[in-house]
Amino acid sequence: MYRTIIVDDDFLVRSYLKQLDAWEEAGYEIIADLRDGEEALNAVREQSPDVIVSDISMPLMDGIELIRKVREMGLSTYIIVLSCHDDFNYVKEAMRLGANEYVLKNSLDEDSLFEVLKNAERHMDSMKKQNSDDERTKKLIKAGSQSLKIRFFNEILAGDMSTEEREERRKEAGIEGKYINSAVVNMFIPGWMSIKDSQSPAETEQYAAGFIERLSAQLEMLLGEESSKAETISLGGGIFCCFLDLSDQSRSSVMKQKLTSVASACFQCCKDEIYDYDIGVSNICIGEGGIRQAYQQARDTIKLSFYEDSDILYFDSQKTIGTSMPECAGELLSHAKEYAAGRKEKEMREEFGQVIDMCRELRTDPKIIFRWIRRLDTAMGTEHSQEELFKLTHAEQLTEIFEDYRKKIFLGVGKEVPENAGTQIRQAVQYIREHFKEQIGLQEVADAVGLNFAYLSYLFKQEMGIGFSGFLLELRVEYAKDLLKNTSYKIKDVALESGFNDYHYFSKAFKRLNGISPAEYRRRS
Repeated sequence: MYRTIIVDDDFLVRSYLKQLDAWEEAGYEIIADLRDGEEALNAVREQSPDVIVSDISMPLMDGIELIRKVREMGLSTYIIVLSCHDDFNYVKEAMRLGANEYVLKNSLDEDSLFEVLKNAERHMDSMKKQNSDDERTKKLIKAGSQSLKIRFFNEILAGDMSTEEREERRKEAGIEGKYINSAVVNMFIPGWMSIKDSQSPAETEQYAAGFIERLSAQLEMLLGEESSKAETISLGGGIFCCFLDLSDQSRSSVMKQKLTSVASACFQCCKDEIYDYDIGVSNICIGEGGIRQAYQQARDTIKLSFYEDSDILYFDSQKTIGTSMPECAGELLSHAKEYAAGRKEKEMREEFGQVIDMCRELRTDPKIIFRWIRRLDTAMGTEHSQEELFKLTHAEQLTEIFEDYRKKIFLGVGKEVPENAGTQIRQAVQYIREHFKEQIGLQEVADAVGLNFAYLSYLFKQEMGIGFSGFLLELRVEYAKDLLKNTSYKIKDVALESGFNDYHYFSKAFKRLNGISPAEYRRRS
């Protein structure tokens, strides 16, 4: 329904118009009838009608002034002017100001109004299509321009162009900056791999395009006309670069101030995004090849965010990224199978900690660390998916990797599941292993795997060779043994941490299964 307001100072005219059936038949809805242009202008602001049907001669604000105000607001509302025979000069002025059609009041009836409304509908549909086509054309032009810019910067970074080709490509892409003096702000979404896997390619492209628009608007507010000297493009993989041209500057202090301002604007934009960003900023690099140097600096600097906590990281020649793992990493790889087979957690923990400490000292490239972890997985007989590794965005999280090894290899998991055990028993065992520290019972496990608790009790004993309670008790005691050996927790805290609420029951159960008390076990370990 086309939302319509009627404006006329004559109550009888408004009443007559409203009662005509042509409105509904043509698909129009009258949302207001008003006495003058001032009331109408307020209604336009508040209700955004599709159509205005207005008299010309009215008190306070006439139809001519109403049309002028509506068009000054930039609205494309369809305006139909109501006039009498002696209003023709006013009608001409109304049409000049942007009215779409005029109708003689004394000629309006059901048929003539219906025809006017259908004509208005055709006009509005045509305008919508034209606007849609215009918008589509603008998007295509913009996308084409962005593609040319991406190609220009990629070819510059690859070093594949001569000076003549570079200038030709620059003009072709509509890039104003000559990039003789350059700097680069690199913005990276560290969790991009997980984000990409959860979205369609169209969604990731849409986000990238929207981010570039938002950042460009931020830079335009900061730089004004000079915003054309800061080109932002997506290099894929969650990487965005703002290439700043400083070729028309000669004073280093001015160039540094502009770079700092642009980096701050990039940060302000990034912090308002739904994803977390790391930001690395280059030095100001001089000469045609300076842009490649600046990009490399910004890219290396952003890797430091794995080790440092800072909103913006600026290039520092004293802080280089390590390009290889420390020697102790190779030694751990050679010992890994032995540690896994002999359940030598203490030795493994010490060597792993040494490797991580050395990586921090050398600021080893995170990707190199991830490749090393994959090799360690192979040696240990475990696996970390690429998605799990890319979720590690800071060096502090590397301790989680050892915790995984501890759980999978060194931490007791209770009695092994027989190969011929069914799916539901395997699921039950997995649930118990994940929740044994909680006060779970047979009913909770039965609910988790979708079985009657009595049937689960029978099936568990049949397939595992041990009852549910016995399995849970052994698992908790084995975990307690690990804590007694590898931590300084008080024995009461060990009991609680292992799922025992009653310390005395824990001590009796522990001694019954191991032949010695928890305290004696700790002394001997």
